[in-house]
Amino acid sequence: MKFTDFLTISMPCYERKEFFLGALESALNQTVKCKVIVVDNCSSHNYYEEVCEEKNVPYYRNERNIGMAANFAKAYELSDTKYAMNLQDDDKLHPEYVESFVNAINQHPDLDVFFSDFERITYQGILPHDHILPFGYMGKGMKVIEYGIKYKMGFPWIASAIKITKAQDLRLTPEWIGSYDWEWIYSQADKLSFYGDSKKLYQFREHNNQDTNLNSSIYRLTQPYIYDKVLKEKVSDAKLKKEASKNAFLELIILKKTVNKKVLNEFINGNNKYNHYLKAKLKENTLLRIIFFMPKELVSFIYKVTRKTGIIRQ
Repeated sequence: MKFTDFLTISMPCYERKEFFLGALESALNQTVKCKVIVVDNCSSHNYYEEVCEEKNVPYYRNERNIGMAANFAKAYELSDTKYAMNLQDDDKLHPEYVESFVNAINQHPDLDVFFSDFERITYQGILPHDHILPFGYMGKGMKVIEYGIKYKMGFPWIASAIKITKAQDLRLTPEWIGSYDWEWIYSQADKLSFYGDSKKLYQFREHNNQDTNLNSSIYRLTQPYIYDKVLKEKVSDAKLKKEASKNAFLELIILKKTVNKKVLNEFINGNNKYNHYLKAKLKENTLLRIIFFMPKELVSFIYKVTRKTGIIRQ
């Protein structure tokens, strides 16, 4: 049996039972084995502990619920290998994920981030995603940054094994969850080396009880910030800067057409960096300010029409 002590697959989890066993078994049933641990954020049941005892998997339980981001960070802290990845408790790994990771680091010992292509588990079956990703070896991640601007953000952080010494910021609890994983990877990419495997070695599950659905408005607010304050600042090319600004503007329009008035007012009157960003954009951009005064339904209609006619692409 082949085994690598370079990687820990850590599974942060909380409450959800329905997908956990499949996710755990996908980590255990790798062609090349590695360490696997489970970090329970103080769930109200003992299901995870019982399964881990049966499967002989190290199990850690927080004494209290420390929040999703902090639990993800805890999973990194408890990983004592050179690399770690967080496998979500509702996703799955292809059996050859770890084998591909080992091949990549054997070829590129300086590697900081390994990732693979992925596919979506949906109620309609297994489907592809609509992102365009860079693959192969990248000594510095400027290509990751450029792809994030040219083809919209879509880096598969979920499918990434990251060198622990490079993941210090991921151990810090962010101000907000939102797209903090994208904010981290795009802000650090120019200082990291990457290897992307074009094989679909990760399955991301889409369902009604996932955080990206339950907190979609927060994700919507963080994304224009990343385009404007992270990606645009990372490039020197004027065309890329302009494209990043355009993406940020479109994401703000999507925020307006998606979020209800109460939540939007909370965002505008809030006191974190994303709130301050939104207020500043509304103050400096007259067109955006007019759009935000329009009824949500009207903004949604205009957006659909402009997309259909090809005036904007999103």
